[in-house]
Amino acid sequence: MDLGLAGKVALVTAASRGIGRAVAQRLAAEGATVVAAARSAGEPETVGAGRIVPLAHDLGDADATAALVDRVLAEHQRLDILVLNTPGPRIIPALETTWADWASAHDLLLRPVVQLATSGARRMKEQGSGVILLLSSTWVRQPAAGGVLSASYRSAASALIKSLAGELAPHGVRVAQVMPGATGTDRMQAIVEAKANRNNTTVEDEIAAVVKDIPLGRWAEAEEIADVVAFLASDRASFVTGASLAVDGGAVRATY
Repeated sequence: MDLGLAGKVALVTAASRGIGRAVAQRLAAEGATVVAAARSAGEPETVGAGRIVPLAHDLGDADATAALVDRVLAEHQRLDILVLNTPGPRIIPALETTWADWASAHDLLLRPVVQLATSGARRMKEQGSGVILLLSSTWVRQPAAGGVLSASYRSAASALIKSLAGELAPHGVRVAQVMPGATGTDRMQAIVEAKANRNNTTVEDEIAAVVKDIPLGRWAEAEEIADVVAFLASDRASFVTGASLAVDGGAVRATY
């Protein structure tokens, strides 16, 4: 299926590894020019009909993040797709958190999303087109033990995305949220290791416990999340805005 992304310009954050990296590769394979922002930027590369342009950027730098969209526009003249991906915070029970934990998670998860989503939205509104996609987590709907920091700030970001969807729809800009479940990334490995340490179990035990609660009997590969992002970024999803799509193998039991 041709998703019609050839010639589009995309910005993907936290794109050096895991789901962010898979998304950048998938969009480039469809013909897009993908600015892959990450603290450790690699070399430019051609992927399929498109290309990945690495950009060294630390989401923890508030001033640089505020200027990131304008930087992409200055270098590429337009921005068609904005994929908001952020690293995960500490896995820790709520009663063990300190205010420093909350402040750190805020600057990791919420502040950069607010900065980039609002600046991208203003430019896309002027442009009269564009797609903004938030990569969050199923913990927005079904928090997990130790995931209070992620669930709290990602829920706030989710509310922002829903609000922007309504405001931007009349201007030809679509906004949606993709909520990955358990996915085989370095981040997931860190989560199961933290659970094993906390529960005095093994990593293998914790992986088995995660997979046991997924009806499809496995966790996702990062490429499977990227496929969904690419679809939502394309005109094949032209009537989808304001949606929050769980990609979790059926793990979340909620009916909405």
